[in-house]
Amino acid sequence: MNLSLINPYIRLARESRIPKGHNIAKRVIYDYELIYIEEGSFTFIYGDKSFLCNAGDLLFIRPGIPHSFIIDLGEISQPHIHFDIAHRPQSEIIPISFKDLDKMSEEERGWIHEDFFPSFHQSPLIHIQNKSDFLETFYHIVSGNSDDLTKKSLIIKLIAAIINENFSELFQDNNHVNVVKQIKDYIDAGNGMGMTLDDFAKTFFYDKFYLERKFKESYGVNLIEYRNKKRMELAKHLLKLHSVSEVSELVGYRSIYAFSRAYKSFFGYAPSKKRG
Repeated sequence: MNLSLINPYIRLARESRIPKGHNIAKRVIYDYELIYIEEGSFTFIYGDKSFLCNAGDLLFIRPGIPHSFIIDLGEISQPHIHFDIAHRPQSEIIPISFKDLDKMSEEERGWIHEDFFPSFHQSPLIHIQNKSDFLETFYHIVSGNSDDLTKKSLIIKLIAAIINENFSELFQDNNHVNVVKQIKDYIDAGNGMGMTLDDFAKTFFYDKFYLERKFKESYGVNLIEYRNKKRMELAKHLLKLHSVSEVSELVGYRSIYAFSRAYKSFFGYAPSKKRG
């Protein structure tokens, strides 16, 4: 799976508390659901397997898999996000499902999102190494204080972390090859022009020194050097359409002076020259 192909849609993101005894009967959801268990413990039936889930666990529930919650050990707090990995024409009208498959109409069954993940990976419990950064991003979405574009970029970060650390079998190459390719694709698409190495590490949930080393092993150039090259190429193209000050902002510079100096250092002439 390539991050450049992911076009998510967030259906619901909110805090939630469920009292003891308020079980959720067997259901199949149309989309993906990411749950963080803040407080409490409960039994989660997923497919034909049973899991005891505790505070601090992360659950990743996939479309089309029957599951139920047995909340018999006390109240639980579980903020969660429902989302499509790939936006569909009907994404905005599809509701949250509380129905089992045999209770769905033919139309409702057609709403079940394609599952991009291997059928043999049946555990809903996921592992995230850099959990504090992951949860910071998760709560940013749940808070509802961001616009749709920001929320979309944030959910892409979460999806990337889930894939990188839990579904490496999706890729033909090793995990490090796959994450640096995702970063390269991200930059090639014109993103991250003002990002530092620390920013890339935080966005893709990897150690910065690891990323720098693996990127150079894969592409023969440092990550930031590659970013700088693409940044200047993008700036040169944008100068055909915008002023120097506008381009300076578009490619992530805080001042036109810093941009002009970097541009001249790279091309040998000032951006005001706007050569072809």
